[in-house]
Amino acid sequence: MSEQQRADTMQAQVEYLASPELEGRAPGTPGGLLARSYVEAAFTELGLIPAGENGFQQAIPEINGANLLGIIPGTGPHADRYVAVNAHYDHLGVHFGEVYPGADDNASGVAVLLDVAARLVERGGLDRSVLIMSVDAEEPLHFFTDNMGSIYFVDHPIVPLDQTDILVNLDLVGHPLGPPTLPPEVRNTILVMGAEKSPGVGAIIDRLGQEAAGIIPRRLDSDVIPPMSDHYAFQRAGIPFLFFNIGRDRHYHTPQDTPEKLDYARLVALADYLTGLIGELAARDRFTFEAEAVDDAATLTTLVELGRHAGPLARKPEQVMALVAKLEQRLETGTPLSSGDRGSLRATILALEEALK
Repeated sequence: MSEQQRADTMQAQVEYLASPELEGRAPGTPGGLLARSYVEAAFTELGLIPAGENGFQQAIPEINGANLLGIIPGTGPHADRYVAVNAHYDHLGVHFGEVYPGADDNASGVAVLLDVAARLVERGGLDRSVLIMSVDAEEPLHFFTDNMGSIYFVDHPIVPLDQTDILVNLDLVGHPLGPPTLPPEVRNTILVMGAEKSPGVGAIIDRLGQEAAGIIPRRLDSDVIPPMSDHYAFQRAGIPFLFFNIGRDRHYHTPQDTPEKLDYARLVALADYLTGLIGELAARDRFTFEAEAVDDAATLTTLVELGRHAGPLARKPEQVMALVAKLEQRLETGTPLSSGDRGSLRATILALEEALK
């Protein structure tokens, strides 16, 4: 399948999941059930091995929800261990008579997940097995509750957690970063959080990023942003994780999060990058999790680079360039950030996110 055909397939998937018929895919609603059936049928077509209690499904009884779980079996020395890859398929549903379609949040992640799964099935022969997950109930009102799909999975694991070596989580990956006036050094950014928690993973992210076409992976500490997605459940359980995200644009959690705003060529580029990354992760000898680990230099470098390229054209250029100057000074000193500094850094990230909307 050509890159254009893959982009067209992803666009069709997003358009269906974000269509009026599915009414925002809230868990347990008719639209949510249609989304579940659609993703489940895609798992079947890909030839994944069902890993749920009922085929691919792990029921979340209290909300009539369900996680979808399929396996690509490994063939190497670590075939009994797993790299998990996830993108939640639910969204906000209907509020005050308006449908929240959730094209970017998170039909985009589901489309990339399915493409990556297809590439991995074609490739075959990975040292580890790959658990393909599309969980339910990530959005409010379920976030941080026992019925949140990822928390439910961790609390009721079907695939043993002690055999799950790392999670790759995809959420909000479809929109370019910032308005069209910004250069590709900003627009093509994909943020990667969590690498600092597992020694050696950051180097893999950076090396593969240098070879990537169409996207620029940039690392941030997971601790300088709030826990925003399904990786939180795995982090809490002490499992290494990577969170791929582009931040919140002005359409986030609004009825305007629609399919035509996404960049499908970038989704193909991200899927290519992830396919290579998962192959390398599957080949690693071992993983460790360091809950308190940080990488201030990676975080500061990402923010400085984004600010340098975006500042002159951002909505608030003076504010952005002032932030860049402050961060550059701190990066040059090489001194670790204190807890107070990290709080300030969170505020800086929010200010930069707002300036790029």
